[in-house]
Amino acid sequence: MSIIDSLKWRAAIKQFDPTKKVSEGDIEKLIEAANLAATSGGLQPFKLLVIKDEELKQKLQAVSYNQAPVGDSSHLFVFAIQTDPGINLVDAYLNRVVEVRGVEMSSLEGYRQSLNGYIGSLDEASRLTWATKQAYISLGTLLSAAADLKIDATPMEGFDTAQYQEMLGLKGQRLVPVVITAVGYRSNEDVYSAMPKVRKKRNDFVVEINTSLQPS
Repeated sequence: MSIIDSLKWRAAIKQFDPTKKVSEGDIEKLIEAANLAATSGGLQPFKLLVIKDEELKQKLQAVSYNQAPVGDSSHLFVFAIQTDPGINLVDAYLNRVVEVRGVEMSSLEGYRQSLNGYIGSLDEASRLTWATKQAYISLGTLLSAAADLKIDATPMEGFDTAQYQEMLGLKGQRLVPVVITAVGYRSNEDVYSAMPKVRKKRNDFVVEINTSLQPS
């Protein structure tokens, strides 16, 4: 099945089958997909929390407007951005570049200055917005990978951020959850997954630019 067919199969599942669990091997594939996602400068200013403990998922459901997919999922993925992305983030990334590519740190000095200059030019609100956008790129990659593996994944923003921080011990780590994704397998009773997918017609979605734009 092509990736397009897989994306047509994908649906935002409202009812998971809590008896069906995603294998650890497939969970690792989803983690790897999220880790391989494109991010600005390759910096990945967020963490991915993977939760499978049943009791914890039930507690998190209670502070997620009681959305059933949170508790009934096989695993719950939480994308949490770093609240202070800056020099330490850049240094950690460049150290990883040296490790993976075998280059000298001195050869990366220009890139270091460029990255620090960009992040340093952002105020706090802009840095958090920037970090959130990177987390969402990773989320999109995870959703596509899940569809390709025929694993259901339902992204959600409806949860109490402060309660998640408290329950997952994230305040001390300077992490803020921005989006969650329940993964598992759809219940046979999930009526929405059987409905045709509703999207814009191509002509309402795409604006094709066929000529060079000239200044007026």
